[in-house]
Amino acid sequence: MRKHASLKLIAGAIAASVAMALTACGGPSGGASTENQTLNVLSWETYHDKKQLDAFTEKTGIKVNVVNVGSPDEMFAKVKSAPSQWDLALVTSGWYDNYTNANLLEPIDSARVTALKDMKLGFDWQAAASSKDGKLYGVLYNWGNQPLAWTDDAALASPALKKYQDDKGQFNDWNVLWDPALKGKVSIFDESQAVLNMVALTLGFEDPFNLSEEQFNQMKAKLAELRPQIKRLTSGFNDQTDQLAGGEASIAYLNNIASLKAVKAAGKTLHVNNIIKQGVPAWSDNYSIVKEGGSKKLDAAYEFINYTQTMDWQSKFVTASGNNGILDYQQATSAEAKSAGVTDEVLSATLIPATKDGDAFFSKMKFGQTPEDAGKRVQIWNEFKLGLGS
Repeated sequence: MRKHASLKLIAGAIAASVAMALTACGGPSGGASTENQTLNVLSWETYHDKKQLDAFTEKTGIKVNVVNVGSPDEMFAKVKSAPSQWDLALVTSGWYDNYTNANLLEPIDSARVTALKDMKLGFDWQAAASSKDGKLYGVLYNWGNQPLAWTDDAALASPALKKYQDDKGQFNDWNVLWDPALKGKVSIFDESQAVLNMVALTLGFEDPFNLSEEQFNQMKAKLAELRPQIKRLTSGFNDQTDQLAGGEASIAYLNNIASLKAVKAAGKTLHVNNIIKQGVPAWSDNYSIVKEGGSKKLDAAYEFINYTQTMDWQSKFVTASGNNGILDYQQATSAEAKSAGVTDEVLSATLIPATKDGDAFFSKMKFGQTPEDAGKRVQIWNEFKLGLGS
């Protein structure tokens, strides 16, 4: 009896030791206990409201430290230089091969993402968040395009600029940005891939991501011709918004549709055309798990991803920022979304209503893809920047 009891005690001790070991290494799911963990996230302006983050921490015990970047180039540089410092990054479409070639990301376990079954947007966001190996490395959080936008500056009423307008008086031709009448009035943001894609579209190239050597040289020359039009490049959403609201620039290759709401709040009108005849560069930002950091916190990472994709979070995100989030039109006009603040006025400042047009809208969107030579594109972009103001 005593011997039997001793064996039971030994077995119990072994079981307890195994349980403790599993807990220490995160258990079968591979993530450590989420209580009191901190997630370090690379993100974008307007994406993660502090009040919502605090509510998440209060509910889960997981703290979230968000650092915003100004461009996909900067985000990639930060992850590459210190991969152990970051757990999640909101990676932009067209950049995934850069990360996976450097072995920086953990593949997404789709079974752990609860919102996937409810995503009914009109474009293949998963293709944009995958790499050449066919694996999914991102979960959609927000998407948008980079359209043509302009203020009510009197210079834009010049009869000489009518050739760039459609029959409704809307500018619908990227070439307007090069017109000498707008010298020093053009706003462009500092992002190599996005701007070069726009330049390639302006030249009429069907596939702006895969250019021949001749097309590449034409793009480089066209980019150089843009220098006198720009006083300075903007860094991040707020900088371009301030540039337009303050009158420093009057027409823009717009970084983010959220500027529409922000410029209006500053007392000015910003007109936006999402249907440009040569096509419009588009993007998606996707939660990606940084292998060296986030793979050690998988439970916390997926809990945060899922929390920020709920109807409540997304509705508040759309309302506060003017972004599109992951809501389709039906979701965005539901009673739940309305109770979280999504009004008709809020929706009118987003691209969500435009998605009702289906292919008529999305066929004009050119979602970012890995270009033919990313390094070469960055090089000519840096050369272009050196020539600004000279």
